[in-house]
Amino acid sequence: MTTHTVSVDDYRAKLVKQIGAQDDYEFCSSVAAYLAVRPGDTYVRLMAVKSYLKLNLVESAQALVREGLGDEGGDAQLLEARTSIGALPGSQRNWREQATVFEANLAALIDRGFDVSPIRAAWARDCFRYELYRDSSGEFQVRYLLGDGDWRWYPGLGRHSVVDEARELPDDIGGQFPGPYLFDGLGLGRYFERAYRKTLHTFLDYSCALYVIERDPSRLAVALQLNDWSEILSDPRVLLFIGEGAEREHCRMLLDQSNLPLPARVLQTGAVFDAVPPDIAGQISRVAESRDLTVRESLTEIESLYAGRDIQYWAKRFDGALRGSDKPLRILASVSRHTTFLQHSMRDAQRAFESLGHSCTVLMEDTNHTTIGPLAYHMMIREMEPDLYFNLDHLRPEFGGIIPANLPVMTWDQDQLPQVITKENLAKIAPHDFIAGCSRHRCASLGVRESQLLYARVPTCAEQFSGDPLSEVEISKFTCDVSFVSHASQTAESFHQQERGLFSDAAVVALLDTLYRLVPGSVERHGVLDRYAMSEVLAEACGVIGVTSLDPELEGRLRNWYIWRLVDRIFRHQALEWAGQWAKRSGKSFRIYGNGWENHPTLAEFAAGPVENGRELLCLYRASKINLQLMPAGFIHQRAMDGLAGGGFFMSRLVPHDQHGRSFAALDKRMGELGIEDSEALLRHDDAQLKEHLATILGPFLENGDHDAYDVVDWIRSTAELSHPDQAFDGFESIVFDSPEQFAVRADFFLAHEAARIEMAAGMRRVVVDQFSYRSTMREFLEALRDHLVLSATKSA
Repeated sequence: MTTHTVSVDDYRAKLVKQIGAQDDYEFCSSVAAYLAVRPGDTYVRLMAVKSYLKLNLVESAQALVREGLGDEGGDAQLLEARTSIGALPGSQRNWREQATVFEANLAALIDRGFDVSPIRAAWARDCFRYELYRDSSGEFQVRYLLGDGDWRWYPGLGRHSVVDEARELPDDIGGQFPGPYLFDGLGLGRYFERAYRKTLHTFLDYSCALYVIERDPSRLAVALQLNDWSEILSDPRVLLFIGEGAEREHCRMLLDQSNLPLPARVLQTGAVFDAVPPDIAGQISRVAESRDLTVRESLTEIESLYAGRDIQYWAKRFDGALRGSDKPLRILASVSRHTTFLQHSMRDAQRAFESLGHSCTVLMEDTNHTTIGPLAYHMMIREMEPDLYFNLDHLRPEFGGIIPANLPVMTWDQDQLPQVITKENLAKIAPHDFIAGCSRHRCASLGVRESQLLYARVPTCAEQFSGDPLSEVEISKFTCDVSFVSHASQTAESFHQQERGLFSDAAVVALLDTLYRLVPGSVERHGVLDRYAMSEVLAEACGVIGVTSLDPELEGRLRNWYIWRLVDRIFRHQALEWAGQWAKRSGKSFRIYGNGWENHPTLAEFAAGPVENGRELLCLYRASKINLQLMPAGFIHQRAMDGLAGGGFFMSRLVPHDQHGRSFAALDKRMGELGIEDSEALLRHDDAQLKEHLATILGPFLENGDHDAYDVVDWIRSTAELSHPDQAFDGFESIVFDSPEQFAVRADFFLAHEAARIEMAAGMRRVVVDQFSYRSTMREFLEALRDHLVLSATKSA
């Protein structure tokens, strides 16, 4: 290792350059070390005096002059300087001026149960060591008296607001789940505050833990007097450890509270005057090793609890529980508090399990900065000995070291996350696991037994939407002839302009403009755009502008985002225009609830403002004579299911596949009878039934669709697994419309025939409760798992 020693002359040359650059902060920070070696360099000393005066740090300038003169006096220039600056008013401030801020910060800590007496005692003892100044830039500067009698700027002299703003934050800040971070000292605190603000609510309510270690409480007292942190210090994610044992206390908390995540990074902020700084990173590494050992030992213990519980055991246990001959099931579940829909979905699933007679305990993070650690799972498993672990969107491989091997895991896949539903992950699930939600056919093609799979839609919580009858006030407020609820108020044109503004490539902009012109006609022809219609319109647009090939990433964005979102806006807003025109002609009342409709260029007159989820939404569903469902994805969607469960009556713009459920089912059955396994065999087969159903489903695309780009068999079988509106609801065809004329006919009829409207709503509500409620869905999940376990046990017997 080669070391490079800087000579005193080289150091002086560096100082002179700083003088020339007029970097007063940097020069004054560096000059003390030089003058300690060459106290007789009057030129450098006087330049330092000048720089201190420019910074309005008069006392420091005066001290330099005194030190240069010594006890005997001397240099004429220094004597002249002493005369000229001796009477200048100083810039030192009294710490008492900061007392209000200091006390407010301490009060915030006291409110959290923090013992602030060490901070007060340290300040009372050591306050004489700290001098407070305010420089010409308005910055606070603090000098600290070392034990050897030397004064140092704490944590340094500088434009702290600029320096701390320019200092790089950890590179994961800006992501959804940054940190946590450990701050080894706070300095004057600005960098810490900046990190705090940048990590606040980074994903919904998630805010990472911020650990602070300050060995000298008097240094913390400095920061608490210079910053109004009463809000920050009230936040439970800010965890302070002070005094000589700060590191030990921090490590002890991490060991005792296993749900606290370990710091991802140690950030040193401020001067470190300790001779040998402790190895904080090493201490955290040892905590991690200790935690891992504890988890392994705990897992071994709960694995022994489930030893011998094989497929035969679980088949008997589930069959007995569901038949009523054995005690109800004990279900352990978990969900993250950093979600909205999934959290509500788990709440409704728990309620459904309990309504079926089973017990269900849901684990969730205690706070917005903690996790659900493995030991939290283990403690609950020991306590309740669950028969099933139920979760949303995650498979067994993600719970290594957490869930015992012999405990069945049921995954409800609501989002079909591509990084979760992989062949590798599916190969690692246990024979007694079960997956609901995603396509049975697609998962089976990846190697999972079909009996372990159940395709399911996200249901509605009928109990949530079966509240008390509406009051007269509620009826008066929400009654109207027709209503629609959605925040999708952005127009197709606005969305298009937003998208084209993201691209600088003229060819891409031209393609977007062409698609914008062509897509409305495609919607007119097909109603909504499935994969075939998307291919058709994209190919047509490329042909218009002469594009022969597209970058795969751009093509994916155009298909899965631009065209999809554009169709969504056209589909919805066009139907709303039909309703608005009808309302103005007929004098009927029409209201559109949600954000932003008051700014819509043609529908603003119908804007009724937002409606709160819960009771207000229930009131709207019931008080509206007709609710509209306008979803390109189809009628069976959360919004309509919730509204039907609440007793509302709905009309819907026609989505072709909504009336093809029977055709999909018949086609799937016929393919099975004929042993058809691939798209080529399906499309070339001359069976009359196949051709009839294919013509119904594919329409013109049967002959001219781009079948090579898609697995038609996979699509048909996956779609056939789900129940469609024409299969589920009797008379569904009477509530759908696909033109302004048909909308008017349907709306006029149901407004004129209240009995028919009430009868239809009641019938559809019964179907929702029986087939699409959480209770019926959770029953179906458990029965499907039971059937799988019994089938597996029978085969292995």
